[in-house]
Amino acid sequence: MAFSLARSACVGVSPRTSSTRVAAARPAARPSLRTVGQKAPAPSRGVATHAVNELAMIAGEASFITGTALTMVGMTLLGLAIGFVLLRVESLVESGKI
Repeated sequence: MAFSLARSACVGVSPRTSSTRVAAARPAARPSLRTVGQKAPAPSRGVATHAVNELAMIAGEASFITGTALTMVGMTLLGLAIGFVLLRVESLVESGKI
């Protein structure tokens, strides 16, 4: 019964054959802002601009990086504190005081 329901749901859908080709995903071409008469800018200027943009992006994430670093330091200190408390409890249990 399930097979017949699944088969009826696929009515009108042609099965994929080996001759069917799927277009490969290609990155979209970047539009060019140059007109026909303009020359391309020098590559060295483009590299410097790209580096400045990356540096600006990293500088904009400084608060996120700082917050993450402080969170990790806090978690480490909390874990150490819990570990030392557990060691103290273990020593008290072994000595028979608890």
